[in-house]
Amino acid sequence: MSERPLRVFICAGEHSGDSHGAALAKRLRQRDPTIELEGLGGPLMAEAGVKLRLDFVEHAAMGILPVLKKLPFFKQQLAETTAYVAETQPDLVVPIDYPGFNLRLSRRVRKAGVPVAYYVSPQVWAWRPGRIHRIARCVDHMMVLFPFEVDLYEGVGVPCTFVGHPLFDELRTRKPSPAFRDGLGLDPATPVLGLLPGSRLHEIERNLDLILRAAVQVKQAMPEVSFALPLARESLREAVESRVQAAGIEVPILPGKASDVARVAKAAITVSGTATLELLHYDCPMVIVYQLNAGQEWLKNRLLTTQWVALVNVLAQREICPEYVVAADVSEKVAEDALSFLRPGRRRKRCLTAMANLRREVDVKGSHGVAADTVLELTRRSRAGDLVAGG
Repeated sequence: MSERPLRVFICAGEHSGDSHGAALAKRLRQRDPTIELEGLGGPLMAEAGVKLRLDFVEHAAMGILPVLKKLPFFKQQLAETTAYVAETQPDLVVPIDYPGFNLRLSRRVRKAGVPVAYYVSPQVWAWRPGRIHRIARCVDHMMVLFPFEVDLYEGVGVPCTFVGHPLFDELRTRKPSPAFRDGLGLDPATPVLGLLPGSRLHEIERNLDLILRAAVQVKQAMPEVSFALPLARESLREAVESRVQAAGIEVPILPGKASDVARVAKAAITVSGTATLELLHYDCPMVIVYQLNAGQEWLKNRLLTTQWVALVNVLAQREICPEYVVAADVSEKVAEDALSFLRPGRRRKRCLTAMANLRREVDVKGSHGVAADTVLELTRRSRAGDLVAGG
């Protein structure tokens, strides 16, 4: 009698997790076409061959009030999913990010005897580092996106694999948008400063005015400069255009992504977030901003446990690109930094060298494949009895 197929239960609670889960599922099925995949997720995971018990992504909630409103639903799903996993005993459970739900699920299914390999760690290096001890009691193996996270988990006795950030793989396959470049209508010799206020309305409302004040000062000091601002969604156009008009500066607003800007820009002013990794990939020096109110700055100064917020600096463990996450108006400093990156000189060269060195360290080619190999190895070990929940 042939051995029954390996079985993996994957749980993703929001859109990025659904994307990670789908990529992981595709590579698992490539490596073992007989593997059985089921779980909670979204349409991408379903398309990749994961048998979903529920489109969990459809019910995604972020923030205190949205989560509280749906708390009865999440409690019910936690109980039902735990009971199902305990009854069916898959070889491995793979929660992806979404720690509010997934850490609770991990703890419960582990008690039911099913090993847990967690994919995408909560940011314990930035907020509430003491959580890592609770996480250590919930997982048997951690798969992390950043190399410095390995030491954190191994330091508390959790086996850990650095798989790399999948964004870099995506950027290698992302084709440039001709419409974005053509929409600028510029001579190739024209220096371009990218302006990236974020892809969410609240980011634009909080940061774009500051970015535009800095851009006005850059234009005054360097009249030949032009600008490029990507519009992540058409629904954001009104909020962006009204602020650009109020600033009294000509800024092309074009549908696109941070990567479209990074291809054409000599430097950029950007909010913190994954956009900084896109700019890193394309060797575009950046100034990072995030405007806080007084209350947020107070909390940041007391709760943030890393010296930096921008991912490029967190990854480098030093400031390779200037960042300003403050309540004050720092537009003058931001403009000075941007000008130093637009002009040839020692500071621009030093930043480019540091970015190139960092990219070589963190850019793992085939990160989803590395994650799939890790999951497959752990699944086989679990089946053979060499990986026991809590062991």
